[in-house]
Amino acid sequence: MRHWILISAVVVFLGCLVVGAEPVRLVFMGRDGPYEAAMKLAISLYKMVKPHVTIEYLGLPWAGLREKITIELVEGRGDFDLVVLDDPWTPEFLPAGFLEPLEPWFAKTGKVVDPDFIPTALALGRWPYPDGTLYALPIVGNVQLFAYRRDLFEKHGLKHPPETWSEVLVAARVLAEKEPDIFPVVFRGAKGHDIVVSFLPILFAYGGNIIVNGKSGVDSPEFLQAFKVYLELARYAPGDVSVYRAARLREVLLSGKAAMALEVWPAWIPELDDPKVSMVVHKVELVPHPGQVVKTAPMLGIWLLGIPATSKNKAEAFDFLLFVTSPEIQKVMALHVGNPPTLMSLYKDPELIARYRWYPAQLEALLAGVPRPRVPVWSRVEDILGGYMHEALIGLRTPEDAVRAAHEAIVAVLEEERR
Repeated sequence: MRHWILISAVVVFLGCLVVGAEPVRLVFMGRDGPYEAAMKLAISLYKMVKPHVTIEYLGLPWAGLREKITIELVEGRGDFDLVVLDDPWTPEFLPAGFLEPLEPWFAKTGKVVDPDFIPTALALGRWPYPDGTLYALPIVGNVQLFAYRRDLFEKHGLKHPPETWSEVLVAARVLAEKEPDIFPVVFRGAKGHDIVVSFLPILFAYGGNIIVNGKSGVDSPEFLQAFKVYLELARYAPGDVSVYRAARLREVLLSGKAAMALEVWPAWIPELDDPKVSMVVHKVELVPHPGQVVKTAPMLGIWLLGIPATSKNKAEAFDFLLFVTSPEIQKVMALHVGNPPTLMSLYKDPELIARYRWYPAQLEALLAGVPRPRVPVWSRVEDILGGYMHEALIGLRTPEDAVRAAHEAIVAVLEEERR
């Protein structure tokens, strides 16, 4: 009952029912899973306000979505009116003219970009990054958080939350000695994307990056120092951490067998407090990442929503874009589906904080968050780096050799892209 009262209130607040208009059909290409559930909830609410608009949602896995976007960009058939993009894709698709610029539509409709958008998230929809033309609005406020067992830290007199990666190493050593049945640290160590993403908050904290001013930053002293810290932490991780992906990491956390996780994501966190699946209910603290040279620098994982330049229904698509990113609808999606908002005020909303106790920490992480490098060849760079890092993790290369080889390969890719 409460669900429908809330929905009715939202619909009444957002505007009057539109009747008698010509039917319009929009095709919305987005992600599957929990993101699909959030978007379908918003679509059902929009139908209550604009019954003449039918929105067909096509939910795809990450790779399938990217492939479909690439095909649409090449063929330009105008089959889609709304599309979701992972933020690292924007350097590839935005310069190519795939999305409609939004500023003219704000001007035409007399609307303004909501100043409540989290600045770091909004900037990812601009090209050139971070203050160019606005092509997309952030729709999923994803960011990494650091997780640790408060009960174990207090039991052994460890400072918490750890403020630096040096303190994380100290805690790992103590916990390895005092809690032999617990893994002091867990992280995603699988080859490719997983190992790179789990490493980035350490790299950013040491003041390094993978691409600096369009060139490889992998040969920097900051990169090597951060990577050695990462490999030192791996000594306190499970022996098979080199094959860990998200599902395994979550499984170990929920079982109570891990004291710290180098990164967790908003979609995973609610299970930690669910007694049906978790052995650590209310024992795990979620906080912004430790710093080192930089105070805290987690990786952003924002999903963006835009209008393809080939859409035949741009006015209606823009109206839905404003609807789905409004504070009222973002709050409904957060409450009922768990979709993390992209507006600052919602992370301070008492009702949402009562449901998601980590929201204040998540806002702090979002505001301090760092995006992956803004280069069109990011996926190739990530694959290269993730391969050489993994070889060092499993002992096939020294950290110095892995860094050197990765740097040379990344330099070659960047030079090829510039030709």
